[in-house]
Amino acid sequence: MPARTERIYLFPSDTSQPARVMRFPIWWDRRGFFAKFRDRELDTGNPIYVDYAFLLTMGEALVWDRTCREKFADESRSQKRDFTPEMQQFEAALKKSRWVIVESSEWESGLD
Repeated sequence: MPARTERIYLFPSDTSQPARVMRFPIWWDRRGFFAKFRDRELDTGNPIYVDYAFLLTMGEALVWDRTCREKFADESRSQKRDFTPEMQQFEAALKKSRWVIVESSEWESGLD
């Protein structure tokens, strides 16, 4: 059975500042993201597992974030706890970014 993980790398406009690595936000539509940005897919060539990267500008990521937030507000997952602090922190980090890279990895977990 395959296991998956996604991470987001935020690279600031100010190159003297460090990049940030964050988990793929729970409010982002994973399936929708990969459908929308499939043409951005870059195979990183990892010989051990499937690893792709998707490059977005800050503007593209902000639009996607806002779109997903609106849809997420209607989902039952959003009612279980308050995601507002994480959403605000993520949006603030996005606004300071110039480039956004989403990395998606998949490997065989051995849990069949």
